Parts: sequence; C-alpha cells; structure tokens
Amino acid sequence: MRGLTLAVLGVWMATEAAAFTVPDSLTVVVFDYADTPVRLLASAFKESRRAFRVAGIETNWVLCSRMQGCVVPERFVQVKILPRPLTSTPVSTHGLGSTTTCTITEHCASSYVFLDRVMTFAVDTSSQPSLALAYVMAHEIGHLLGLGHRPGGIMTAGFTSRDLLKAASGSLSFAQDDVRELRAAVARSQRAGDPGRRIKLSATNGAVAE
Repeated sequence: MRGLTLAVLGVWMATEAAAFTVPDSLTVVVFDYADTPVRLLASAFKESRRAFRVAGIETNWVLCSRMQGCVVPERFVQVKILPRPLTSTPVSTHGLGSTTTCTITEHCASSYVFLDRVMTFAVDTSSQPSLALAYVMAHEIGHLLGLGHRPGGIMTAGFTSRDLLKAASGSLSFAQDDVRELRAAVARSQRAGDPGRRIKLSATNGAVAE
C-alpha cells in the first residue's frame, strides 16, 4: 500500500512541474490537513479538472501533504482540506465548505473543505466520495475567483442528491455567466516567469466564514 501511495504521489509531483509550464491555466494547491486517502484525492482532482475544462479553463493541481510538503508557483488558489470545521468560527450545520477572502496580503484568500461532512454527504446521497469532494472544491474555488451563488449548477447554494447524479453523468456545470467571469479572473491572474518555492504545512489557524 505504501508503494502505491508513493507512486500516486509521484504522479502529482510530475503534475507540479507541469504546472509551471502550461500557459493561461489556473494552479490549484490543495493543502491536505485531513490525511485524505491519495486515491480519493487523485479521483477528485481528475473530476474537478474536468469540470473546469468544460468551462474552458485548464487547471493544474498540486497536492501539499503534511508528510511531503510541496513546490508551488508564486501565484495560485488554495484549498485547505480540514478533518472538520474549525471551532473558532461557527459554520452552518450543513455547510460542506467555506471561503474567506481579503485584500491585505497575497494568498490570504482560502477555501476550506470539511472532509467529515463531505464523506457523510456522499453516504447520505449514495454518491462517490471523490465526486462529492471534487464539486465541493470546484464550488469553493469559484468563490475564490469571485463567483456568488446561483439557483443551480456548480455554484448552487447547497448541493443535493440530484446535483450529484448530474455530476456523475457529467452534466453539472458552471452557468454561462460564471464561465465568462471565471475566464476573465484566470486571465487576470497570469504572470510570466513566476518562481517556484517549496513549502511545508503547519498547523491550521485563523477563522473561516461561509
């Protein structure tokens, strides 16, 4: 099992290197504080990448684990997978994730995904955990890029079993207006020649807000 885990991590290390060479793409760094199974993460990354590709956006996914750390470019959006919601700030009972943004320092905007709730939601809706995780991440990344809630689609205010059925068939997507906003946000984020830097995860801190 350890050999398999290292092999899968090797694939994502290769993805890290590619992230610095693919133009006009969005780099997503996933900080895994929940020790999420690597197979689950790999499947979720693949599905979330597909959802963004349908919107005309290429994404590069970098896994940053507590054991391995990671190498990241200067500019990226970050998703933090937590075992459960932080106790410092209350979130709604059914919230699967949350996003907080600010404009004071670079990279202070973060999305949070609560793994315990995502797994429970997957069981309750008889859905694949990787599918639920993928679309919760895509939803929160949408918030990071400036999107608000929609009556339906990936940016719906609350996923249901019907949404996960649509996701399984590949028909859960961003609204057309959201697609235009996403593309504009990604275009603004591009900067040539950004250096890479290696980081390691520390303990989670700070407050989150839905």
